[in-house]
Amino acid sequence: MALLLWALPALAAAVVLLRATLRSNLPRLLVRAIGAAALLWAVLLVVGGVRGATDPLAPWALAPTHIELPFVTIKSVADLDREVAAAQAAGKPLLLDFYADWCVSCKEMERYTFPDAQVRQVLANTVLLRADVTANDEADQALLAKFGIFGPPTIAFYGSDGIERSTLRVVGYMKAAEFAAVAARATVAP
Repeated sequence: MALLLWALPALAAAVVLLRATLRSNLPRLLVRAIGAAALLWAVLLVVGGVRGATDPLAPWALAPTHIELPFVTIKSVADLDREVAAAQAAGKPLLLDFYADWCVSCKEMERYTFPDAQVRQVLANTVLLRADVTANDEADQALLAKFGIFGPPTIAFYGSDGIERSTLRVVGYMKAAEFAAVAARATVAP
């Protein structure tokens, strides 16, 4: 549906540009070429929208095009403590992702960083937790305060010994290759 809305301005631009060549002294070939390109783009957006695509910059791509990691959502400090203890008992490292629906950088991490093959390989044996702080309620504030952070995105790593690797925290968006390197250092056995 969103792509259909994007198609409207492209179609309007195509009509305006193609009609302008009928009664103006503008360089007709250039204006017609731009109008034809806008019309083609509008058609691609409509067809892409019908096919289920969601990205106006890639209307031909089918949605969804990314792989989601199997995060377990936690809500409180008690949930975190329980999951850290379970990961420690299993001898596994742990990743805690502070996330919110309104966080643009969180969406970028979710779309571009986490689905990367190298990142998925590094995190294959890691317990993945997500603290969804969208509501910003008391439980969310307590989790944020425990780590001394103001909001997402922040990613904390725990070793298999249950101790946070605070020097390896990731704050803000990080590209996949750089994130994979940090995650590899953070998840290595102590």
